[in-house]
This record gives sequence, structure tokens and C-alpha cells, in this order.
Amino acid sequence: MSAGDRKGSAVGMRPSASGMGPSVRALERICRKRSVVLGYHGVASSRLRDDLSLLQVSPSRFRRHVELLLAAGFSFVTLADLARRAGGGAPEPGLAAVTFDDGMRNNHTTALPILQEYGVPATVYVTIGFIGGVSPWIGPGGDGAMMDEPELRELAAAGWELGAHTMTHPDLSALDHDACLREIEDSRVELERIAGVRVETFAYPFGRYGPAALAAARDAAVIAAVTTGSGSWEPYEITRAMIGAIDPLPVILLKLTDRYEPLLQSPPARLARSASKRLRESFRSRRHSGEPSG
Repeated sequence: MSAGDRKGSAVGMRPSASGMGPSVRALERICRKRSVVLGYHGVASSRLRDDLSLLQVSPSRFRRHVELLLAAGFSFVTLADLARRAGGGAPEPGLAAVTFDDGMRNNHTTALPILQEYGVPATVYVTIGFIGGVSPWIGPGGDGAMMDEPELRELAAAGWELGAHTMTHPDLSALDHDACLREIEDSRVELERIAGVRVETFAYPFGRYGPAALAAARDAAVIAAVTTGSGSWEPYEITRAMIGAIDPLPVILLKLTDRYEPLLQSPPARLARSASKRLRESFRSRRHSGEPSG
């Protein structure tokens, strides 16, 4: 079955692979071997001081990612569709699911129009307590507004999947089974009330979960759950390649093939992460104190 024959294929523009260079050829090889799940947060141009966690991918960079995947032959589906087609194991090669965490307003104002140009659906994981508010991880000068209820309904009407992402965005690895189940199920029920659609999948906040959270996800009324940067094709630990604001294409390719996380455990990578963490903490301290950060 060709990519264009698969259910869920993009019906909009499909960019040509000609002139896109080695990156698209690498993606073509991945497309022939496996399916992929990409994870984003926001699509906006942000200064580092307002996005120290590197959650906001610029619109041009986001568009480029979509065009490369399309040119490589991937067919886009929602996460729920991917999970159903996988049937409890690895899905057929050549499928791609685009997901967003938290529910930032720019998912609606910026990502939706870009994806509509190419006929690409997406899945957004909504934290109920953030609806109509501001992201706690985006600075006051950044694009941190969260979607309100009408905007969520508009996404659902546009063909996007809405997924659960808890009520309060806790670290589920630190909670017991009952607390995890309340966070998952209460958010699923409330999101279904808000949008009038069935909520079928769930994303672990921070990608963190332990045995209790995993058992709660299996006990909840969802068919699949996704992680961030780790996991497998097991239905309640589906792996995602989380895309950061400044990730170059070689890093994205490593993430899409599950080779990035092992590299992070190497001594040089640990040292680099430690230095990066100290730099971000310094920026945060200056921002909160009012001291200029450059």
C-alpha cells in the first residue's frame, strides 16, 4: 500500500522531495521502516528569556518539519487513529502523528492554519486547569496564552483530536494509583463536556510516570497514552519525539529513531545538560529579580 493510498493521508499540498537535500532522504528511509509521533508545545517566535524551556517552535521551523515529512512520504493521522491501527503493537510504517501538549492558544491561531494548508490533522493534549489562562513556563513577554473553551471546540470541528492531559499537570510518578486515575479520568470527562467529543488518548505531564500512573492509564477510559522522549509502542507508553525550539534536523532525526535518549545518558551529554540547566536558572533568577539578562 502506498503512502497516498493510506487512510488518513494528507489531502492538501504534498511538497516535492526534489531540492530538499539529505534530510528528506533520511526521512524517506525512516518512513519505509517505521511510523513516528512528534510532540510540540507551542508554535510561536519567542525570545530565550521568555521561553527558557524551549517550548515554542517558530512558525517557519514548524512548517519546514511538516513539509519535510510530507515530502518523505509520511501520511498524517491523529494519535487515536495511530493507536487503533497499531492494534497493540508497532503500527505499519509511514504514518506520522503531530501532537501538542498543554493547549496553548497559538496551536489554534498559528499551527492550525499551517496544518490546514497541507490537510494535516493533529492531536492536542489539554490540561483542564490551564484553559483560558497562561502557561506557567512562558515569560510575560512571550506567547503563553492558553486556549479557551470555544477555541477547543473549533479545533475539534476542524478535525483535530482532543486528548486528556490531567486537571492540574502534576508529576504522576509521585502520585498513587487513585490520585493518578482521578487526574486522568476527571480531565477526560471535563474535556468531553467542553468539546462534545469523545476523548480517547492521554499524555503524561512531563512524560513522567511510574507503575501507579501506568496502571491508572490502563484503568482509565482511554485507548492509549503517550510519553515524552521515552517509551515504546505499548499502547499506554507510546513513544514521542519531543521537538524543542532550537533542535536542528540531525537531532530531530535521532529523536524520530529513538537514538537520542541513549545519547543523553553519555557523560559529555550529562555535562552539557548540567551547564544548560545552570544557564537557564541564571536567566530565571535575573528575570524574576528584574535584572537585565542580555
